[in-house]
Amino acid sequence: MAGDGLVGLVVLVGVERRRAVMRLTDHVTLVASGAYGFDLSDPLDCHVYLVRGTRHSALVDAGAGRSAEAIVRAVRATGADPRHLLLTHGHADHAGGAAALAERLPGLRVLAGAEARGWIAAGDEAGVSLDRGKASGYYPADYAFAPCPEVEALSDGAEIDLGGGVVLRAVATPGHADGHLCYHLRTPGHQALFSGDCVFTGGRISLQNLHDCRVPEYAASLNRLAALDVDALFPGHHEVSLARAGRHLEAARDTLARGLLPRSTT
Repeated sequence: MAGDGLVGLVVLVGVERRRAVMRLTDHVTLVASGAYGFDLSDPLDCHVYLVRGTRHSALVDAGAGRSAEAIVRAVRATGADPRHLLLTHGHADHAGGAAALAERLPGLRVLAGAEARGWIAAGDEAGVSLDRGKASGYYPADYAFAPCPEVEALSDGAEIDLGGGVVLRAVATPGHADGHLCYHLRTPGHQALFSGDCVFTGGRISLQNLHDCRVPEYAASLNRLAALDVDALFPGHHEVSLARAGRHLEAARDTLARGLLPRSTT
């Protein structure tokens, strides 16, 4: 039943895209996406998702910050007024826009993993590996990570209740980066995972030569995610999966069980 409902909503994507958003399910809308996604916003942006319940709404990730105005317009066009911004990790394409969104959306509560909170609050380029990103040419030399002092630490297992049975639960998943969190979404009709840069469709991952990218922790995180019951997978980049998404998590786990590492997107 949940899978059928999710597939039925794919028809709406083309309609919504003309308004620079993509409605993915009854509760989830993609409001920004960059060059490694659907080109809805600035090329540096990750996927930015809006999750709506009956009482509140939340954003998952913030993009790089250069398209904050466009993201706010897209959110406003849906009629939502987000109360929470849930960051998956501190890398600039995911958290660099946190300060700009907090400024433009009064009352927005910004939340991140404890290990990444200080880097995001201070705009610490070395902590979030922006210095390495600039050296590689991924970020332009003049890009700046705006500090977001109001960011709060979110613990493993903490839940955000948006009303109407729509609940987001933080799942600690270090490996790609320290403080990485995924968010497990429960709704009355389906379950989903916002996986940040931890895991992508096909069981792919993102390994990088950065100070806090750690293979043993990554493997443990992937095994943990494979135990979740999910219908949909909403990663930080690339394709999304609207049905039978557990197969992607299981593919990563099964590769690890053979003593190998899943294919990396980076």
